[in-house]
Amino acid sequence: MSADKTTAAKKYSSLKNRISVKNDFYSDIAFKNMLYAITIRSPIDRGIITSIFQETIPDGYYLFTARDVPGSNMLETPQGKISIFSEGNVSYKGEPIGILVGPDERTLIQIQQSLQINYDTNTIEDYLEPLDNEKSELSTPSSTQKTFVRGNNAEHIEDVFSSAEYVAEHEWTYNLNTPYYREPQGAVAHFDGEQLTVYTPTQWISNLRNALCKTTLIDTDNIIINKTKSYDHTTNSIWYNSIISCQVAIAAYHTKSYVKLVYTRPEQETFIDCMMPVHFNYKTAADKDGHLLAIKADIDLDTGNNNLFATEIIDRLVISAAGCYSAQNINITVNAKHSRKPPLSIDLQLLDSASFFASENQINLMSDISGIPPAEIRKINMPETDSEELSLYPTFFFTPKSQETIDALINSSSFNRKYASYKLNSLARIKNGAQEFIASPNLPPLRGIGTACGFEGSFYYGSELYGSEQTLDVTLEENGTITIHCSPISKPIQEIWTHLASEILGLPASSVKINSNFETDNEPLLPESAHANISILTGLLKKCCESIKRRKEGVEIPYTVKKKLNPQEKNNWNTENYTGKPFHRSSFAVAFVEVEFDPCTFREIIREINIVINGGKILNSVAAENSIRLGIEKVLRSLVKDDSIECDNIHISFVASDEEPAEIGKLVYQVLPAAYTEAISQAIGKVINKIPITTDTLYNIIKTEYKAENEEQEHADSIKS
Repeated sequence: MSADKTTAAKKYSSLKNRISVKNDFYSDIAFKNMLYAITIRSPIDRGIITSIFQETIPDGYYLFTARDVPGSNMLETPQGKISIFSEGNVSYKGEPIGILVGPDERTLIQIQQSLQINYDTNTIEDYLEPLDNEKSELSTPSSTQKTFVRGNNAEHIEDVFSSAEYVAEHEWTYNLNTPYYREPQGAVAHFDGEQLTVYTPTQWISNLRNALCKTTLIDTDNIIINKTKSYDHTTNSIWYNSIISCQVAIAAYHTKSYVKLVYTRPEQETFIDCMMPVHFNYKTAADKDGHLLAIKADIDLDTGNNNLFATEIIDRLVISAAGCYSAQNINITVNAKHSRKPPLSIDLQLLDSASFFASENQINLMSDISGIPPAEIRKINMPETDSEELSLYPTFFFTPKSQETIDALINSSSFNRKYASYKLNSLARIKNGAQEFIASPNLPPLRGIGTACGFEGSFYYGSELYGSEQTLDVTLEENGTITIHCSPISKPIQEIWTHLASEILGLPASSVKINSNFETDNEPLLPESAHANISILTGLLKKCCESIKRRKEGVEIPYTVKKKLNPQEKNNWNTENYTGKPFHRSSFAVAFVEVEFDPCTFREIIREINIVINGGKILNSVAAENSIRLGIEKVLRSLVKDDSIECDNIHISFVASDEEPAEIGKLVYQVLPAAYTEAISQAIGKVINKIPITTDTLYNIIKTEYKAENEEQEHADSIKS
């Protein structure tokens, strides 16, 4: 073991009865005589595991299953319970049924491969007799469906389509999975007979502590949690980390050794970062002036098995299905299928991007059909002021300066001119047929440009997970410095908060400190992703600092001020009928993407990306722009499944505003995918309705079109002859 790792081990083991946040990766931590672990998984997707058999397991190697859990085998969350190890009745292929532990990783793999797992393909439900022909309470519903209807004719929305001037209908599929080259999930645990110590990238400290206590029956005062680096905010990682940590803790409990489990990259992609397609069927209608008369959306997705976030996923899809637009009649249905697959994992803040991909491409179709320019048809269907127009809108979503933001993009660029030019070229190519795609020096380059709008909602009021109070406390220390006590936050937010606190209190930035260590009786109740909410916590920080500034003379130092989000704010949103204000605050963005299509290589080149953002008052413009650029890079890496694309010509600007700051980090995910596919669709004259595309997607589209045209011509020639 290296000197650095030895030092780290001593540093960690000296901690007592507290939560500690360290700037280390758990996978880099090593201890003398440490054991390694791998997960034993179900080889079937339905049935009962009857036994796990191995003739001889070498000395020093152990297999632990649900029978070896000292306490409860169930993890409790606000959304429900889930087992630490499967107790036999399998929910999906790959479900954890045990953990194999030993000193040599290669030997562990050999033992794993030689294990004989016996099973019955029938489930427990198959052996139960339904009472009075009713479905067994143990059976799992096949799907959950929610329908939202708003408008005088929404119940009979097909009548609206039959009499509308313009009607567009299309299917869209979103399966974008932004690649994260981060540390996989895992944990290191040790039990010395009295104290349990865990090192892991948890994002839900209180949930992990409670789970460890109930699983191992070790008193909470004897559980030490060392939170290591974490960058993963997907739904599975929020709760799955607690399961992994409990599994490793069980092994440490029995072996009295340090035990380390690190997921492999395939395990991470299959069970943690498992994104599944979201399918949309949109139908929209508009009058002769382009005003939307109806939006009908049928959304289908697979949430996997026992998805703790299924309800919130469905709600967020309903809320964002109409995009940024109002319509006289709205009819939205979400059908969430429950299957024998790992639970769908998605960053809830990015879930809206699926709806924006579909709704923005759909509004672009309406622009093509009606002949109304894409920027104009968006503006006339966007509620701009708090007026009666909002009564037509399903969520009363309202972003100030949304039309002004679109105008800023148009006025600062040549979007309208390029769109009109490329549109004419596209129509000419469609008229002349697929032959136009054959490379020729006499042909102009095939280009297209697409635009898209989107909002990012901060702190969804309907979330059960984030139902507890948001709090923040700030302390004026005896030496005159300020300590902000909060869960770990990103470096850009640290810089923003440091600047804000020093500005309000008139202190140098060096006097502002951030402390993310917690005593066991004062740990955060919410997942870390909830605390990384700049729109709420920045407001609380401002209130704390202002209270410290107004403190009375002679007040005892250290002086701590604690502020919390008013719980009454959650009443702004009614989850039963989808009315009110769903988010604490919202930001808005509009972007365009310009592409050039090479008919020789059948690949696209991004010529320009231009994005304008309204995120309220920008506290640190440099940090904000860097965050947006990083987001653009991540999106570009995910648009083509088996390749990545780049763009050096990127323009980012912000609308000047004195409004409270809002989250803006996810806005590029909401607008770039749709703008990208719209641009390609215009360039080749064919609608791209799926994302991501592959390197041969455009080639296959042109090839199919060219083949169909030739067959049609041959048929016409044969008739003439």
